[in-house]
Amino acid sequence: MTKTQYKVTCERIEELLKVFGNETSTDDKKFIELDFLSDLVADYEEKHFPIETPTLQ
Repeated sequence: MTKTQYKVTCERIEELLKVFGNETSTDDKKFIELDFLSDLVADYEEKHFPIETPTLQ
């Protein structure tokens, strides 16, 4: 995934989050799309923005 693809994917996630509620079924096409895109973004962020172990300094 490129930086541009990452940005576009994050924008799409924001769009999808606006149409969801607690009653949204996990079988809903948009839920499946959101779940898939969220996994892609998480993988990208782990690779490009790793969280380092905190220090006490």
